[in-house]
Amino acid sequence: MLKRTAHTAIAVTLATGTLAALTVTAGAGTATAGTGTTDGTGPSVVRTDKGSVRGTVTDTVRTFEGIPYAAPPTGERRWAPTAPAKKWRGIKDATEPRSACPQTGLTPPAGPKSDTEDCLFVNVTTPRAEPTKPRPVMVYLHGGDHTDGEGAMHGAQRLAAQGDVIVVTVNYRLGALGYLAHPGLEKGSRRGESGNYGFLDQQAALRWVRHNASAFGGNPDNVTLFGQSAGSHSACAHLVAPSSAGLFDRVISQSGPCASTAGKTSRAAALRQGEKTAADIENMPGVKNWRKAPVEDLIHPFGQGPGYSPVYGGKLLPLAPEEAFATGRFNKVPVLQGINHDEMRAMVYGMELAKKQTTGDPDATIDAADYRDRLDEEFGKEKAATVAARYPVSAHDDTPALALAAALTDAQFAKPSLDTGRALAGHVPTYSYEFAEKETPWYADPMYPKPGFPAGAGHLFELPYLFEIDDYEKLDPAQRDLSDAMIRVWTDFARTGKADWKPTTPAEPHTQSLASGPGGIRPVDFAEDHRYDFWKSLS
Repeated sequence: MLKRTAHTAIAVTLATGTLAALTVTAGAGTATAGTGTTDGTGPSVVRTDKGSVRGTVTDTVRTFEGIPYAAPPTGERRWAPTAPAKKWRGIKDATEPRSACPQTGLTPPAGPKSDTEDCLFVNVTTPRAEPTKPRPVMVYLHGGDHTDGEGAMHGAQRLAAQGDVIVVTVNYRLGALGYLAHPGLEKGSRRGESGNYGFLDQQAALRWVRHNASAFGGNPDNVTLFGQSAGSHSACAHLVAPSSAGLFDRVISQSGPCASTAGKTSRAAALRQGEKTAADIENMPGVKNWRKAPVEDLIHPFGQGPGYSPVYGGKLLPLAPEEAFATGRFNKVPVLQGINHDEMRAMVYGMELAKKQTTGDPDATIDAADYRDRLDEEFGKEKAATVAARYPVSAHDDTPALALAAALTDAQFAKPSLDTGRALAGHVPTYSYEFAEKETPWYADPMYPKPGFPAGAGHLFELPYLFEIDDYEKLDPAQRDLSDAMIRVWTDFARTGKADWKPTTPAEPHTQSLASGPGGIRPVDFAEDHRYDFWKSLS
């Protein structure tokens, strides 16, 4: 798979200081089983249920890019449930990625700026060798705060070839076009579609996989849904969506704990925000005008920054994950879930960049005053004083940025991750991990300088170990061994629903650390390391 850029999601994180990604029914016809066609065109051509596609064959993999899985969400289909793709005649070229869904992009060349709504495509990567039996299928949902990104961001050649799996990456509607809720869009909605169009796209892609996996040599009865950051929050939503039942058989959640307050919005809050946003748009009042307007006129007015996410409430997503797990009302499949040890260092670096820009001082850093101000903002002054005492700057190399990142990581990622594992473990096999590599290469866009403090295992930094990211070549031999080990963990879990360490239980979190070097892959006391009891006492 030709990745378009590896920098979009990290650029969102750094530039903004945030952590930034109707159901299709079966069409007539059945996908042809096997790894190629029987008409002499060879393994580069596969016949799907809508028509044939020609991909690219390399020494190790076959890739098929830009395959339509749904109709373009244009005109009256804008802010409407996902519709089936039409059949086509002949052989469709699938050797290059197609358009990303509409998004503003960032300062070039960081992001895939797009104003093309014809964007509902999947990319498929398979090992080149013919399978001896149907392969597991892994469906990846990209991150990017549900406002940026695309399926082609990360190539899946190593994951597919080394793991002997089929990898499908997905484009889905983003930002306001994917997640805007508004009373004007509620009319005719029976299941709570308003605010969840991107989620419905994901369901349509999963149905496409069920119908077409066998055509690419995959097993439609062994599908793993996995995602990172916003993609992880989307996977959590599918875990609890009644209409997603039967569309996947396992879930891998990376850096987006289901129990987190991030990545979800109540219907009431989403509708209030939608009305407020619409009231600010004076030149395009009413849904009819919104559907007729050029897409570029909608992205900026409706906003493209953080704040869009799956909307809970209604038949589509009746329960938030915490309630669904507590009551056992969710799609019960094995789950591998975890975070990175230093998640929030990326966000804190975003704060540092913003300070450099606003002050005009290229040497500006996060200082003690910034540290306390952010704690006050996050926790309120009374609790902030307690947090500052527990996370003194003196205990973090006298670096306020590191102290702040540690506190925010533990509060916003580690505690929700442990809560998620314990809640799931009472119902399904659950395995927990922590990516803890300390010296992962800096792979943000070159326009962003390295931070003035160690980046550690920050948000997104596990991705070069699983996907084709520009800086994979910078990994040292021990880190490449870690990459191989992580690919084994991810793909073995996809194959069997198990990891090679003890599962999490409600009483014991059994977390496996993933780092390079001797003893790097080992069990750790996750709760103690991330001060779980302290944060639980503040809840």
